[in-house]
Amino acid sequence: MKVLYLGHYKEFGGWSQAATDNILALDNVGVDVVCRNVTLTQDKQEIHPRLLQLEEKNSRGCDVCVQHVLPHHYVRSDMFKKNIAFMETETLNLKHLNWFYQLNMMDEVWVANESSKKALESDGLTPQIKVIHHTTDTSKYKKRYLDLSIPQTEGTFKFYYIGDFNDRKNLESIITCFHSEFEEDENVSLVLKFNKFGLSSEELHGRIIEYLSQIKKSLRIRNSYKQEVIVTDKLPEESLMSLHNYCDCFVCPSHGEAWSIPSLDAMAFGNTPIASNFGGPCEFIDKNNWRTGTLINGVYSCCKSKDAAFPDLFTSKEYWFQPCEKQIRGQMRKYYESWKKDPISYEQRNRVAGLKQVEKFSYQNIGKILKEQLNDV
Repeated sequence: MKVLYLGHYKEFGGWSQAATDNILALDNVGVDVVCRNVTLTQDKQEIHPRLLQLEEKNSRGCDVCVQHVLPHHYVRSDMFKKNIAFMETETLNLKHLNWFYQLNMMDEVWVANESSKKALESDGLTPQIKVIHHTTDTSKYKKRYLDLSIPQTEGTFKFYYIGDFNDRKNLESIITCFHSEFEEDENVSLVLKFNKFGLSSEELHGRIIEYLSQIKKSLRIRNSYKQEVIVTDKLPEESLMSLHNYCDCFVCPSHGEAWSIPSLDAMAFGNTPIASNFGGPCEFIDKNNWRTGTLINGVYSCCKSKDAAFPDLFTSKEYWFQPCEKQIRGQMRKYYESWKKDPISYEQRNRVAGLKQVEKFSYQNIGKILKEQLNDV
């Protein structure tokens, strides 16, 4: 079995990391895999050295082509015994989109969560749809990282967010819930690490300051608010892991996530992600163990996004998830109060639970599943 794996793995962001991890997982379990990058932008990151070696391999004689790319790049070819699309979806009701017919040309479609599978089946997609969880290099959670020092957060319980600056991430709920739930004299802080393609760090910082100011002004509950810590620099993985290691509770009440790599990373560090009960986080947060995180209930609503990066996505014809802010606030309060009773025990027990859960998604475990699926050919 020889596999050609296409992905945007030289880009920044979740698509890149997910493709990278899947390729390395296949390689880890002995699959003969060849990889090729599909370029999206000129903004490139340094890739894993093993991928450079796999790129040098000849792609002749590949039996299967896995296309882990944006949907409008899907192409079916008779050169392969099977053409597989790895589809990352965050919303419901996708059948109206221009590229839906391209999905129907594929032999098989893989998605990362049950919500996406049910949505595509409901939309009438004809190829077989399988849920294939994302994977992660679990060894990175056991390393020692440099200790961070952010003066205004020292000694506090640190809520935090890492991810894109866009409407789908529902940043308004994070800001609203933090400032509505906690008084200025409570021992909490909020750290926000943002990315936004096409903007410099300085431009992004300015937009975020304006965005936060508008939200806090609309709350109308006090004249002044705690100052958030805002990070807009591009950080290498080592620095991101240091940030996870430094903070205490990851807040990601998104309108939709295919997986949410930062939430999984946070769980591994014992940082109890607070995430929406929809999509990716439902696959790895243990509903019966609050130390692995919490899933927030909500309702489905029409998408309302001003993000023009993908003009045919996140239109009002689609539905996304609207998490309950009362529940978000309640869980933020619960984790803070639990930490106050015994910070050391709280952190240690959460980390043990998180690491145990994340091992299910190791290269070895998910690699075996990928290999089994491909051997079916």
